[in-house]
Amino acid sequence: MDKKYISIDIEASGPTPGKYSMISFGACIVGNRELQFYRELKPLNHNYVTEAMKIGCLGLRCLDNLKSQDEFNPKSGIFNPRKVLELLSDVGEEVQKALSEYVSWIKLNTKGFKPIEAATAIKFDAMFTSWYFDNFYDGENPLGHSGEDMNSFYRGIMRNPNVSMKDLNLRDERSLPHNALEDAIQQAKEFEEVLRIMKSE
Repeated sequence: MDKKYISIDIEASGPTPGKYSMISFGACIVGNRELQFYRELKPLNHNYVTEAMKIGCLGLRCLDNLKSQDEFNPKSGIFNPRKVLELLSDVGEEVQKALSEYVSWIKLNTKGFKPIEAATAIKFDAMFTSWYFDNFYDGENPLGHSGEDMNSFYRGIMRNPNVSMKDLNLRDERSLPHNALEDAIQQAKEFEEVLRIMKSE
């Protein structure tokens, strides 16, 4: 069966699932980036690592109208991660519902293909998605237990362990925005070029 890659990016309150929460995730189809999925989630608990929350909250849409309040602004010196987790407890989507909707989206947009989760770095993002599927989805994980690390894929094609997709110079001058969907779209754009290079060789 032919593969269809799903570019995935997640933002979390800390480095590992279970102890910490996935606070948002975004996905798009590589080669058809307008097919997109994005959710912000109710946290599992109020555990957090401050630096992780400073990054993970930069692109949270539920904060768009609140960043004038310093406690909700991750760039502020009085940023309060607990306040954000409390807000997500109110406005975030239930995890089970989000996963069910994600599965429906995957099946709709990869029909006839084998869906493959792809990210950079796959170790982090897939660790969270796999754990969440295992613990909160009453069904089979449609992405299985493997995935594609985009940078490793690129290094293999270039036969150089020191390169990364940043070297393609396809990113905006600013760094990734740390909105999970926008980051997934940027990754997909770069991976599409990697796949083009592979096919041209």
